[in-house]
Amino acid sequence: MTDEQYKKMTSAAEFFNETARKFLVTEHGLHAETLISSVARMAGSLMYRSFGFDEKIEPGTAVLSDKANIEGPKLMNGMYATLRQLGHQIEEENTNREYASGKFSQLNFKESHDRLAAFYLAYCKAAAISFQDAAFGASIATAILVHDCRKVLAVEKGAALAIYGFVEGTKTAPYPTDASMPPSSVPSSPPKKPWYKIW
Repeated sequence: MTDEQYKKMTSAAEFFNETARKFLVTEHGLHAETLISSVARMAGSLMYRSFGFDEKIEPGTAVLSDKANIEGPKLMNGMYATLRQLGHQIEEENTNREYASGKFSQLNFKESHDRLAAFYLAYCKAAAISFQDAAFGASIATAILVHDCRKVLAVEKGAALAIYGFVEGTKTAPYPTDASMPPSSVPSSPPKKPWYKIW
């Protein structure tokens, strides 16, 4: 990985994090399980787009592929590496597998995609970042959210939610997005705010 790639990934991570917090907030605030699941789903969905599958596949269709089996776990590894950098001694073995499910999110895959995908894709175009690198950026953003939500959701549970979201995203044909949104409406770099703020 080059320094330029890494910078693009970390900038994407910050943008994806801030965008999710903005567009997933409700009158009751932010729901940790929904926030983590949604960004993890988008990480997987961005990775799916890097596979170059036929865009005519019915949206929402489960697409099983060797590419997903190879590339999907890399998102998980990126999340774990980021969590360890943030001070958490966590591996796949001590993740709470009971939380590896979509049932804890207040949104299903389509609803998460509908709220975030257009902005994430517009960012990819504006920042000239590949879908694969953007997917890794979203996995970093997911780890940051797991870390930031730790007071209301144990890291071992948040990581399991994320893994399920990664799998769901890499194996689900994405839905159409609002193609009318001009990329110029999305900044190529996010606002300069601390990454690891606690809220």
